[in-house]
Amino acid sequence: MITRRSILIMSAGTILSGTSRAQALVPDDNIPAPLAFKIAPLTGGSDTEILALMAIYGESENETKFVIEIQAPDEKEGSGPISFSRGAFRHVPGSRPTRFFDQLAKALTANTPRLSNAKLETLQFGIAFLGAATARIPGGGFGGGKGDWYATKLFLDQDEAEVFFNFNLVSGEAEFSIKDEDYGNTVLSELSKVIW
Repeated sequence: MITRRSILIMSAGTILSGTSRAQALVPDDNIPAPLAFKIAPLTGGSDTEILALMAIYGESENETKFVIEIQAPDEKEGSGPISFSRGAFRHVPGSRPTRFFDQLAKALTANTPRLSNAKLETLQFGIAFLGAATARIPGGGFGGGKGDWYATKLFLDQDEAEVFFNFNLVSGEAEFSIKDEDYGNTVLSELSKVIW
């Protein structure tokens, strides 16, 4: 039986070939540190084409939780190492995201961070897988050969804002990192619609 985890791993591993086209193939001291958090696959759903991950940042009174759903890449879309798909963030009640958004603003260099007044249960996004599963380069960046990290880019706000989302299903690690400082404020505002 194909599980959510295996469909994503198989799809990304077989559909995507070549080296990673991640945000920083070589570490750069001028790029702010990414915002790291934990992920764990959710089980029990009936759709084997969707990988659902519980994301957790912080603990106790500073704990923030949200769900990230990623549809397996379509084999027909894309020709080459980059493959596209869709996904969604889902609201999880009980989060306390103040510290999460403070740290995310730093990671994305959001110069005038504003949280949205709109509150949604689901926020759709586009996603580009930037190559096959790869290794992290010491000091940051990706592309150090075969590994367990998937480097992706998310498209929010009708493709008006972009953020890198990198994740490792084996270690349970994930991170958001800056694509372009011009996107920081919009990414923060968009995520605050569903993480509240």
